[in-house]
Amino acid sequence: MPYFSIIIPSYNRAHLIAETIKSVQNQLFSDWECLIIDDGSTDNTKEIIELISNGDNRVKYIYQTNKERSAARNNGIKNAIGEYICFLDSDDFYLENHLIELKNKIDVSLNKKALFFSNYLYSLNGNIEHLDFPKLNLNVQEYLVYNPIIPARVCIHNSILKEFLFDEDIVIVEDFLLWLKISYKYPFYHVELNTIIYNIHEDNSVNIKNNSAQKRLNGLKVFFKRYPNIKKELPKKYYNFLIGDTCFAIMKYFIYHEHKWKAIKYLLISILYQKKHSHLKHKMLVLVYLLFNKQVKEYAK
Repeated sequence: MPYFSIIIPSYNRAHLIAETIKSVQNQLFSDWECLIIDDGSTDNTKEIIELISNGDNRVKYIYQTNKERSAARNNGIKNAIGEYICFLDSDDFYLENHLIELKNKIDVSLNKKALFFSNYLYSLNGNIEHLDFPKLNLNVQEYLVYNPIIPARVCIHNSILKEFLFDEDIVIVEDFLLWLKISYKYPFYHVELNTIIYNIHEDNSVNIKNNSAQKRLNGLKVFFKRYPNIKKELPKKYYNFLIGDTCFAIMKYFIYHEHKWKAIKYLLISILYQKKHSHLKHKMLVLVYLLFNKQVKEYAK
């Protein structure tokens, strides 16, 4: 049994996937398996993975008909045999210290059945940028709401993922919602080191051009209807922040596409949910600019 299972969902990323897998093969800690879940690709993803796996049997290829990334990750989880399960998107990379730093943190942690996460660098137009990540405080739910954790940062004991899986009909916000479910039962540990490169590019699923925030809002609504106990336990200010912040992002999409009145609608909803938020004055200024047809295109960047 390998110590880590790394799950990579992929859809038509043949031009990127080899470099992503190479970042796994370059790990200083070598006791792993890597499962690429091909989510119905129509390019030559299969041929590329098979070529790599012929030279490294730790790399495994699994095909499924297109069901989106939540289903792909769940498929990977069901086929994984590692003690700990990690995730990686097909356009991101592990730095060579990723797995060894996770292993070091697991070794010194009181509870081995937990969720562990590290920090990342991000790459924008080929430039590597550093971010300041706050340390994990005692309130895990508060941390998750205000500090989203991308899947590549996360490592989870396999027994936890026998109990909790991704909601397959939810996209964009599916990772946050899984971490939230887990947080009410299991501890979280923070590896305060940069171990990942997160790539920002035009084809990111959260790009403003494809209104990913609307999918996020839909997912939040489905989730909290499906799990009323979590909505009840989550402080109202956190729920209001999630909805208000997402509606503000939808507003940016409509500004980008110059749909003034739809932008105003979602801005008003955002203000309604975040009446006491520190950015209220800023939002009111945007509202005034929209009403009087002033230039607000910069808010859509």
